[in-house]
Amino acid sequence: MKIRLLFILLSIFMLNSIQAAYFTNVPRTVKQPDGKILHCFISGDEYHHWLHDADGFTIVQDVATGYYVYADKEQERLVPTKYVAGVASPVAAGLKPYQNISVKQWQIQRQTMEQAVPSQHKKNISDNQNRNHGKMNNIVIFIRFADDTAFKSSFSDVDKMLNSADSGANSMFNYFKSASYNKLEIYSYFYPAPKNNVILSYQDIHPRSYYQEYSDKDTNGYKNTPERTSREQSLLERAVIAVRDSIPASLNIDYNNDGNVDNVCFVVKGSVGDWSSLLWPHRWSLYSENVKIHDKRVWDYNFQLEDPNYFRNTVMCHEMFHTLGAPDLYHYEANYQGLHAVGPWDLMAQNATIPQHSGAYVKFLYGNWLDSIQNIRIGGTYTLFPIASAVPNKVSYAITSENPNEIFVFEYRKKSKPFETDLPGSGLLIYRINRDFEGEGNSQYNGNDKLDEVYIYRPNGTVTGNGDIRNAYFSAESGRTDFNILTNPKPVLSDGVTISNLRISNITFAGDSIQFTYDVDTD
Repeated sequence: MKIRLLFILLSIFMLNSIQAAYFTNVPRTVKQPDGKILHCFISGDEYHHWLHDADGFTIVQDVATGYYVYADKEQERLVPTKYVAGVASPVAAGLKPYQNISVKQWQIQRQTMEQAVPSQHKKNISDNQNRNHGKMNNIVIFIRFADDTAFKSSFSDVDKMLNSADSGANSMFNYFKSASYNKLEIYSYFYPAPKNNVILSYQDIHPRSYYQEYSDKDTNGYKNTPERTSREQSLLERAVIAVRDSIPASLNIDYNNDGNVDNVCFVVKGSVGDWSSLLWPHRWSLYSENVKIHDKRVWDYNFQLEDPNYFRNTVMCHEMFHTLGAPDLYHYEANYQGLHAVGPWDLMAQNATIPQHSGAYVKFLYGNWLDSIQNIRIGGTYTLFPIASAVPNKVSYAITSENPNEIFVFEYRKKSKPFETDLPGSGLLIYRINRDFEGEGNSQYNGNDKLDEVYIYRPNGTVTGNGDIRNAYFSAESGRTDFNILTNPKPVLSDGVTISNLRISNITFAGDSIQFTYDVDTD
């Protein structure tokens, strides 16, 4: 028996929401009104991101003084205190770390943006068998604001990051060719066309402040989500109009023949905004402006920032995989963002420095790069080869649990070049799939009626506690060679109570392949 899942529901879901990369503890420097430089960090995603110090104490800008200060929480919102960040001690002041907006406020921000996309605009996938197969041409448009100088990055460096086909090169082209087992090749074309290794860009009519949140210090900013959306998408419309005549009509920009440009990547000069602004890497749909390139409507787009902390191949690949249909595998709600169901084992959960592969289930259902995941019912010893193998031969197995809507998936992850070098270790991953949430990923998780689609088993992991996600791999080297009702972890299902009678034993050393034994209950 082979698990074969429907794609039609997936195609309806995947273009109805904005999707973004999630970052934690990215170094950030801001200048205080007295000229002193504050070294801090920024974490979050497109819906909500925030400044904080190394110990997790939240930092906001006091609009009255202009100083970046530690924040406190009053009811559902964050308020500035009198304690200047980097000067005062938040511990001595009695403040709590990890203060943030309420779940309710976060949900309002997210839902307002997601619900704005018209439901009648859906990608029509007429041939699911060939989805994400072939050669796709990605349009890249550089943008700078009215008060910006020219891009300083070398064009050759950007071109290598996206298009290099050299063996072992960390490029988006190589990543998707490898991840898809040579089924998909993505080529990127740049506009305005570069000149003498210099990046040329469209310069907008508005300054950078126009695209940041309104405050007493930035009265030119946007005041609400509709205004934010209007400004972002009008900016992108102007950029497309400025360069579209230079895009040759002979370039196939609609390889799946759905009437839309396959993807446009907008690279904006500068860094991300400090607090929940539109200036953050994300994927969305240009639904509010009907702008076309050679009779093909611009719809899917990736929004990127030039800052080297974010303008990296791992971020480019994450957002492009959204365009191809993959959902986020981390939690959107602020209260659950620290609860990791997948962690560093999938590009759609956490971005490694070098983009790591996604798991077999994600490759199968969303990438359409595995024909099936073989469902085993007969006891015996089974062999797995690394998920990053050149040929997708025996890279995953599945076993159905006592709940027909939950399945166990087995795959072998091996630290290896070029795209698995940042994995925490090598060994057998065992994870559960909750098919009730197909097409949603893990983003909507609320611990109640919205659960994880993908959950990787790890020592001491529970539905409310992370455990040790970095040591999730089983192997003889790790000392974790069995998985059953008596081990840590146990094969617990999504309700956090039901424990499956699954019995896995004799997990071997992590070599060119790995083996495990499936013990069928004959009682």
